[in-house]
Amino acid sequence: MKAAWVGFIVIGLATASAAGAQFEPGDRRPPGGGPPPGAFEACERKQQESACSFQAPHGMVEGSCRHMREGMVCVPGDFHRGPAPGGRPPAQGRFQPREGDSRPPAEPAVIQVRPSGDFVDPGARGVTTVRNRVPDSGQTDCFSNRQRVACGDLQQRFKGQDGHYSARQGYRDNGDGTVTDRVTGLRWQQAHNAQRLTYRDAAEACSRLELGGQRAWRLPTITELFSISHWRNQGEGQYYIDRRFFDLEEPGPEILADDPFRSTHNTAMMGQTWSSTEYSGEILLGSATPHVFFFNFLDGRIKAAPKRGRSRLFYRCVSGEPWGDNLFQDNRDGSVTDAALELMWQQADDGQPRDWSQALGYCEGLNLAGYSDWRLPNIKELQTLADYRYSDPAIDPNFFRQQDRAGWFWSSTTHGENPAMASYICFGPCTSVEGEDVHGAGAQRSDPKTGNPSRWRARGGQRDETRIFNYARCVRDAEK
Repeated sequence: MKAAWVGFIVIGLATASAAGAQFEPGDRRPPGGGPPPGAFEACERKQQESACSFQAPHGMVEGSCRHMREGMVCVPGDFHRGPAPGGRPPAQGRFQPREGDSRPPAEPAVIQVRPSGDFVDPGARGVTTVRNRVPDSGQTDCFSNRQRVACGDLQQRFKGQDGHYSARQGYRDNGDGTVTDRVTGLRWQQAHNAQRLTYRDAAEACSRLELGGQRAWRLPTITELFSISHWRNQGEGQYYIDRRFFDLEEPGPEILADDPFRSTHNTAMMGQTWSSTEYSGEILLGSATPHVFFFNFLDGRIKAAPKRGRSRLFYRCVSGEPWGDNLFQDNRDGSVTDAALELMWQQADDGQPRDWSQALGYCEGLNLAGYSDWRLPNIKELQTLADYRYSDPAIDPNFFRQQDRAGWFWSSTTHGENPAMASYICFGPCTSVEGEDVHGAGAQRSDPKTGNPSRWRARGGQRDETRIFNYARCVRDAEK
């Protein structure tokens, strides 16, 4: 029975048009070709060559996770890719990870940054420079719906993604166990605290910390914590932090012993790190208990965990003036300026759900308030718009209108290790397939960039919903 699926996957991988197929809302026909959704789900957040299995219509398929043109896919054990057209083997980097994709160890270094902001990541030369006050995401590559593509070779519908823009980015290793972010001004604990603590104990550990000649350490807000997330695509074994400057280690298997979701978790997903930001709504699991947002530096997602009880997560302390608060001004022309972060936002979304490439095109083509240089925000820009004082939706209602209060909004950022996924923010409740809020409004997850949502079953232990057709709120740099 496996052979039937093997034939299916060979046909799908060889059909370029299928890889780019679009599913329009209301279209009852799913896009044809390519591995079935279960093959992607089985390898979500797993590493190359990890064992995997999924239920296909003809029975259970077992195999291993491999990097294919479509992304990380569960491939049957007896599958072998045929030669490329003309009898030649596939070119390095097209169907396989490129040489050097895995993260090499590196010594901490210093990136000198001029306060004027005239600097960009050297790996992003030749792209459009933006000059707001949000640290760059670090993503310098470009992607289609399934694979990494040279930014200059992208089809028009993929223009405007994260890799096309470069923002301010600069760290300084202070040589005393701390790292200074030259964009935000925050000073960070460099070391990885390997012992996971409850929220209360983590907050106390930061308040007692003496490091780098100072004592004023605290748990960061979720916006501060997210500001050091790093989204450069590294292939398998992705870390969502710049390890040239910050220490981070994947925990051992003992971490899963008391995990209620261990049936769907693995150690490469256990990088949850506390913030101090409390959710203003109620989470389905433990609705009587306050929840606090965390960022997972191993799987690249913002979710929430109980503030009280047995939940133990990693922590990383910060010092400095609070960063990330907005200073909004209604321009009364359909736009809102954030003077603190030097961004101008579309005040009201148009209420039209789109897949990822459609969202990119919408913002690239928007003319609003006398400007035509709008873009889809990257994930770090978009997250600064989330206002955690609110949960229905998590955005300041005094300045912004959200047509669908339950809506999720695309970013221009491909989700780390998986080229087929892009990141979004749940401004409405972050729900399971049953419609229950399981992660909190203001959480951040990823969706397939295109396809038929009905082909995706519940994802993960909390049965996350897949929508694919999300909304877009466009952004541009504010005029100084």
